[in-house]
Amino acid sequence: MTAGTEPPRRDEAALQALTDRVRALLAEACPGWDGSLVAVGQGFEAAVFRTDLPPFGTVAVKAPWRRFPGGSYGAGVDCRALLRQERALAAWAADNDLPVAAPLALHETDAQDLLVSAYVEGDDLPPDPAGLGALLRRLHDAPPPDLVPVVHGASGDFRTAIAARIMERLDRVEALIGKPLAGDRSWLDTDVLRAALPDGRCALLHLDFRPANLRCRDGRILAVLDWSNAAIADPAFELARMHEAGTLTDAVLAGYGDCDWSSRVPPAARAACHLDAALMFAIVFRIGEPDPARAAAATARAGVLLDELRQALGAQGSP
Repeated sequence: MTAGTEPPRRDEAALQALTDRVRALLAEACPGWDGSLVAVGQGFEAAVFRTDLPPFGTVAVKAPWRRFPGGSYGAGVDCRALLRQERALAAWAADNDLPVAAPLALHETDAQDLLVSAYVEGDDLPPDPAGLGALLRRLHDAPPPDLVPVVHGASGDFRTAIAARIMERLDRVEALIGKPLAGDRSWLDTDVLRAALPDGRCALLHLDFRPANLRCRDGRILAVLDWSNAAIADPAFELARMHEAGTLTDAVLAGYGDCDWSSRVPPAARAACHLDAALMFAIVFRIGEPDPARAAAATARAGVLLDELRQALGAQGSP
């Protein structure tokens, strides 16, 4: 599930309340069902349960904590839209021979929304790095679906949304550390950022492509989960985020088949993509998953990237 700025786990009372709502909805939708609900995952916007549900068998049930999560998504983002997107993208992925958990049913009520998908059982072994890279390349090479992902925001333009997000994250990090990140930034605004961001070929990006969102067995990836962050944009956004997360290893890049991708991205675009991810980690490791050492490292990295962006933009503007 999506990394954001709220604690990833709720207290027992919140989990029990969500469990009760999910149980009531399933009992109404499937008369006679009285199965057990086992919580198998908790994320920032939703929890996931496992149950046996006729006529589907063993399923995964994704249920938002609340319809409007706020936090990293913004006050206006609707988890109902995220569930609809996940259903649509899972169907698209299956049509493009990409491994996913098949969507089975979407229930929308005033009390609770939930998405029922096939349950994919994995093991504790990590994905084969070359296979992970090859699958990521297949995702990026597939013709993107005809929809506007939620993360594109009200404008529908990903670069506009990300430019605004970077500025918001800069403000948030500076508020958290109590000082400017890298001196004066009067040179930077959303228009400057949008112009700097890459505008190359468009592909569907998962944007949270990491082992936690993959179901594997013996190193083979059986399903890609959680499409909440998905965007249609230049693959540089995804690769930069994975680099900042430490998941874009040489072995993954070898499987992806493009070890030199970064050298072909203009310096300002490269710095802006990495900056968005570094700022996210600087916030997450202070608030979502507290880790002082990683928070400090991500904050320092963001400061370096901000300076690289300033220098790159200055170089672009030179005669």
